[in-house]
Amino acid sequence: MVRSSVKESLGLERSGLELYLRDLPLEIGAFHKIGTNIVVVNKTLINRAVAARVSLTEIKSFVYSILLHEYLHSLRIYDELQVRRLTCQISKKAFGERHPASILAKRSPWAILDWGSSLPGGNWS
Repeated sequence: MVRSSVKESLGLERSGLELYLRDLPLEIGAFHKIGTNIVVVNKTLINRAVAARVSLTEIKSFVYSILLHEYLHSLRIYDELQVRRLTCQISKKAFGERHPASILAKRSPWAILDWGSSLPGGNWS
């Protein structure tokens, strides 16, 4: 989903990335090691989101947001502000402005940990 939404929005894509799940400090959502095909996602954050009893849609949106951010880095876009803006833009185009992925892209993926059982304003499915 990340790859196709970036290709549709920016006309860019990259294949052959490897995804690893690791326990990392909570302030790190994921990282792309420059010069490699590796993306590492923080397993602890995903487990915290599950423990917070957010919906499956919200958890998928959380993972999408983090992966989208790192995928953009893998495309050699290293400026953090630009990546954050693109993450918002691509998420809105792919899902609409009110979708959890778009809300997380705008606020922060860590906002999911404050949602408890659902997003403010209703439950998306």
